[in-house]
Amino acid sequence: MEDNYSLLLRKIDEFIRKYYKNQLIRGGIYTVALLGGFYVLLILLEYYSWFGPATRSVLFYLYITLTVLVLTRFILIPLGKLKKIGKLISHEQAASIIGVHFPEVRDRLLNTLQLRNVSTEGGASRQLIEASIDQKVQKLKPISFSSAINLKENRKHLRYALPPMVFIAAALLLSPSLITGPSDRIIHHKQVFERPAPFSIEILNKKLDLPEGYSLKWT
Repeated sequence: MEDNYSLLLRKIDEFIRKYYKNQLIRGGIYTVALLGGFYVLLILLEYYSWFGPATRSVLFYLYITLTVLVLTRFILIPLGKLKKIGKLISHEQAASIIGVHFPEVRDRLLNTLQLRNVSTEGGASRQLIEASIDQKVQKLKPISFSSAINLKENRKHLRYALPPMVFIAAALLLSPSLITGPSDRIIHHKQVFERPAPFSIEILNKKLDLPEGYSLKWT
């Protein structure tokens, strides 16, 4: 009986690991989408507005703060859980999640875990409880709990991450200054940058020598 129950717990633990792995993959996609999207918004605002040092500093530290929050929420926490750092979901909570995907085993799985807790308290009916647990575990053996999570389903979330990445890649290929210019000004947010003049002056006569009575011609 103990071997059967241990096998049941291992299968639930496998589900828990895949549960947090799924969170990490999805979190990675959300991280790219959020940070990439905000970065695109940031550079477009700076490209067209040429903010002053004060405004650029606010945007710079706002992006840093957002980066820390997003990485913590979507990457560090799931990664820590995957490494068994911090409080994980319990076997009972995992059983409830599994039951959403396999409704036919939800009650049986939860009941098995609850019976196990009762059996550890001892009593005259302990042998009967353990026999019942063994019987229930035998029926749960063929079911792969980890299959309740399909990692490939995360592909549908790529639609949030692809637009900013495609925009950045296209801009770097077609008009790099759209990315490099605003990025440089935001990184060096404390410096003062003068907006370039809308026209340029090119002096064709390098010597600036003119015969008497002639004047420079502007084109």
